[in-house]
Amino acid sequence: MEEIEEFGKRLENLLKYGNVRGPKRTIGVTSVSFCSLKAALTTRYDVRFFGEKNKERILGQVLHMGLLGLIKDSWPYLQGDIGDNPEIEKEVSYDLGDGGVLSGKIDLVIGEHVFEFKFLKDWSYEKIPENLDEVDEESVLNAYTEQLNAYLNMLPDAEFGHLWIFRHNELIPWKKLKIKKDSKAFKRFLKRARDIIKLIESMENGELPKDPKPRFGWECRNCIFKSICSK
Repeated sequence: MEEIEEFGKRLENLLKYGNVRGPKRTIGVTSVSFCSLKAALTTRYDVRFFGEKNKERILGQVLHMGLLGLIKDSWPYLQGDIGDNPEIEKEVSYDLGDGGVLSGKIDLVIGEHVFEFKFLKDWSYEKIPENLDEVDEESVLNAYTEQLNAYLNMLPDAEFGHLWIFRHNELIPWKKLKIKKDSKAFKRFLKRARDIIKLIESMENGELPKDPKPRFGWECRNCIFKSICSK
């Protein structure tokens, strides 16, 4: 009888959610680039980042929104010979299979060009190299470039990636880095996203990793889950 009950449950999920496993699990592009346990906890418990410890992050979001609003409102003056209209905060998604969805918002899309704007606080703006091959393994730039590459691969018509990096408290000048579309790197990115979904499922079964490994060594320093993490 257990097999029949399981069959009925899977059929109900298929009819209700479009897949046999139940509600879709949505993983944000940004979270995949960092600690998988933090991404799983944040996704599973729908954590919001507010408060005194996150004031710099909130300030960055305000600057971000202001810049995108300026581009949108001033496009007739900024357009020049560009024939395409800008798409601000374009929502994209990618089906991971088995009820999993990778989703994100692209800052700016203009035709085949995809733009991501980042505001640096904890990393030296002056030390950003012109050649991305020279980036240190612990640099947050590795996360930024792979996020942009994910967007390039999630948009079928996208070909050119532009990572523009600003100082945290000012808009001029800024660094302009070009990102190449890399399908192999995107496949590795998708694997990490699927691993996060598996981790969420393990958590729901009462299991937590005994020795969690953050993506970068510096992540644990200000993590909101530090007090409950075994790391």
